[in-house]
Amino acid sequence: MKSQYLSLPTRSLRLSIAPMALAAALLMSAGAPELAAQDARSVLERASARHDALEGFCADFAQEIEVTLLRETVRSRGELCQARSDHFEMRWTDPAGDRIVADGTYLWVYFPSSDEGMVSRTRMAGIDGSFDLHREFLSDPGERYAATHEGMEEVDGRAVHVLHLTPQVPTQYRDARVWIDAEEFLIRKLVIEEAETESIRTIQLSGIRLNPVLPADRFAFVPPPGVQVITR
Repeated sequence: MKSQYLSLPTRSLRLSIAPMALAAALLMSAGAPELAAQDARSVLERASARHDALEGFCADFAQEIEVTLLRETVRSRGELCQARSDHFEMRWTDPAGDRIVADGTYLWVYFPSSDEGMVSRTRMAGIDGSFDLHREFLSDPGERYAATHEGMEEVDGRAVHVLHLTPQVPTQYRDARVWIDAEEFLIRKLVIEEAETESIRTIQLSGIRLNPVLPADRFAFVPPPGVQVITR
């Protein structure tokens, strides 16, 4: 004798399965945000451990700033280098000469492309390290930012995790997305909405060099002759 379920008309069978499928879908959707948060934290933890294990790195950067208040976009590029634990530099090639340097004592900001007569310096003891994007977004995973996993993409032909980060502590960023290499767990791209200006900053890293040998004066800054130094 045939099973009574096999003898059901096709439409009836579909109707009998529908409630079970709906229930399963509801359960999956209810758990999806939690699962995404867990996945995101796992990626951040691995990226944080990867970065902490490095003595330093250098990378080429391409930056785009959408200045929403002025309705204009500014593009630039150069090289970024960092050495443990508080030495950092962004050296622009376009526009040439612009620099941000953290020498362990001061953070120097010199943008001759906009004002060649002034350089500002700030004692690093008085700032929170937000100039260091890796420290800002990878330190204390799950505490500084609430993270959700938004899927996988490709950056320069490499598979990356896309994470959405929402600040949970006071920070100069309102919102951020970070693209983390799925194999090497290095940051490949950042999109940041700045809290004060509402500008949107996109930074993409390429040609990453790990633990490079850097000259001793790489993180030194000597103000050019005649330039006014403003201490903040």
